[in-house]
Amino acid sequence: MNRSDLLSGRAGHSLSRRGFLGVLGASSALVLGGSLVGCSSGGGLPAAQGEPRRGGHLRAVVSGNSSSDDTLHPFVAASWGGGMVMKNLFDKLCAYDDDLTVRNRLAEVIEPNADGSEWTIRLRDGVRWHDGKRLSADDLLHSIRHLLDPANKFPGALDLAMVDAAGLRKLDARTVRLPMREPIADLPSVLAGWYVYVIQDGATEFSNDEPPVGTGPFRFSRWEPGDRVALSRNDDYWENDLPYLDELEIIFVSQADTRLNALLGGEAEIAHEVPWTQARAQEKTGQVAIVSSPLGRFHAFNMLIDREPFTDPAVREAIKLSVDRQEIVDTVFAGYGEVGNDLYGKGAPLYNDDLPQRAYDPDKARALLRKAGKEDLRVTLHTSDVTPGFVEAATLFVEHAKRAGITVELAKSPADSYWTEVWTKQPFTQTGWGNYSLDWFFGQALVSESGQNETAWRRPDWDRRFFQARATMDPALRKERYAELQRELWDEGGYVVHSFAKWIDGASPRVGGLRGATVSSDRWGSYREVWLAS
Repeated sequence: MNRSDLLSGRAGHSLSRRGFLGVLGASSALVLGGSLVGCSSGGGLPAAQGEPRRGGHLRAVVSGNSSSDDTLHPFVAASWGGGMVMKNLFDKLCAYDDDLTVRNRLAEVIEPNADGSEWTIRLRDGVRWHDGKRLSADDLLHSIRHLLDPANKFPGALDLAMVDAAGLRKLDARTVRLPMREPIADLPSVLAGWYVYVIQDGATEFSNDEPPVGTGPFRFSRWEPGDRVALSRNDDYWENDLPYLDELEIIFVSQADTRLNALLGGEAEIAHEVPWTQARAQEKTGQVAIVSSPLGRFHAFNMLIDREPFTDPAVREAIKLSVDRQEIVDTVFAGYGEVGNDLYGKGAPLYNDDLPQRAYDPDKARALLRKAGKEDLRVTLHTSDVTPGFVEAATLFVEHAKRAGITVELAKSPADSYWTEVWTKQPFTQTGWGNYSLDWFFGQALVSESGQNETAWRRPDWDRRFFQARATMDPALRKERYAELQRELWDEGGYVVHSFAKWIDGASPRVGGLRGATVSSDRWGSYREVWLAS
């Protein structure tokens, strides 16, 4: 793909669930470790500094949906690019900070009764929709009912499955009471999930013909499905005289190298998800600013435990012991990350860090397989370049597993069909998630009826104990119950979580206000504080 293709809207794309870099000038900067583009650092001249400047048209390239799967519906958009579009068009009641604690956004108050069986939400006063209407309790009622309507089959419905939609009650113009089907101790942690946006009362369709109306920092301008979304500044945004940019264009480009080349060639001001080894190279050249997230995001191989050969717990444990996690972090992620321990949520509240770190032990893996009568185990791992690092991690795993006597064959699938045609359909694939609370992730990916149950973990007793833990108001007992749930997943689950890799963005030296943010946190993908120097 050449430069004119990118600028004219013919760039490539792919579905990337929740789901780079031509040459700029030598005047540039390097920023690392979750810091802010706009501060001086070593490795080049400073990036944009001083007082934020209003105006400008910023182009950001990110992996996104294929045209056939693209959507403007905030309850459906699942790709990284789609999530960024929603983040800038709409607002949530509350959102994660970088440490995965939660703070209010559109909500002024979110509070439970004594046992978590009922919650009250009061909305912030003075917020207006892009069409000038005031945000009200009616909007919140419609948002929850539309999300939970079983006819819609929205993936985010599981986030709020504990809410009794039929019992919702409007208390006044800004206040709603939510009864629970089952109590929950920390409702904000699921309200901050990927899909839980507030939409306008009556809104059900979002397209060029029925443009989305949000409360976010930018208004909808146009949509080219599978290619890009153009947004313009919301002059009536409720927060701190933001945003600064006049126009924002989010462009979907599947190939990471193409995204980086777009940045280096001056065709984009920000490239999201820069490959880690290339980020290290840019440290040396200083051509662009590099920004990394405070917490790494989850990278894993996932086994469907109801499919052979992974029905055998011994096989699953052997696979987990056959991965040299540190080599993957050092080689694939160039040191931008930490080793995983086969559990989601490292760094999140309630994560069980008391479990022993599972280490590379090919001899033990071989012994387990011998005892199970599967010494000559052969498996096919389905991979794709849909997400940077997938193919590279899979390739290293092939060599790691050989030492345990396991033959791993790789089957590489196209990026634009991996999530729809391969993931959850083949017995051994790869996955990656942003950062959320355990309340949220367990409900999305581990409860039996979850549509994103990518390991086929279907255990009714585990579900029951999860719901019990989620409803436990006593913090110490709640932590204890979550620790037990995670112990069972660590022992018998289908995830091989090898790494938590930092999300890397590259930015032009003209960009100010870009923060390295934990994936799926409030500031991740948000452009309300980003600005361009003249």
